[in-house]
Amino acid sequence: WTSSVSPYAVAIESPADVAAAVRFARRHRVRLCIKGTGHCYLGRSNAPNSLLIWTHRMREVTLHERFVVTGGDGPGVSALSAQAGARWLEVYEAASSIKRYAQGGGCTSVGAAGGQIQGSGFGSFSRRYGSSASGVLEYEVVTADGRVLIVNHLQHPDLFWALRGGGGATFGVVTRGTVLTHP
Repeated sequence: WTSSVSPYAVAIESPADVAAAVRFARRHRVRLCIKGTGHCYLGRSNAPNSLLIWTHRMREVTLHERFVVTGGDGPGVSALSAQAGARWLEVYEAASSIKRYAQGGGCTSVGAAGGQIQGSGFGSFSRRYGSSASGVLEYEVVTADGRVLIVNHLQHPDLFWALRGGGGATFGVVTRGTVLTHP
């Protein structure tokens, strides 16, 4: 593997921006790369002759006292949502502010919605709470045809299952992930 900077880049600010970039790349037959925040151990955040989708500006972390998956019902659970550019550092700070924990990566510069969690990564408390992917409740994802979908165990369950362990950027561009929080 040799690092090669993508000659084209889009600084994404919304799921609509991602969808436009995906449709552009598809129409012009340009390879896509996705970079959320810091590093990628597998080298998927750069490639020669590619269009880089850079989600760094999408940093919002939202706390949910009672989150119910889209299309579901019930009392809800304590959760948080992190956009594609949010790092585990921001997620841990938000969760800690309400005395909660979200199971994620040990390197705080890694994106909370990216390859670590989508690759079924392990974190500091995996022995207690399972893999990072096991705590995912819902994803917002842009598919290869440029559609923005909300996926969970009720809506598009096969894609949801694939995103929870198939590896970052394998099945679409995740623009937001919602995860369970723990005391």
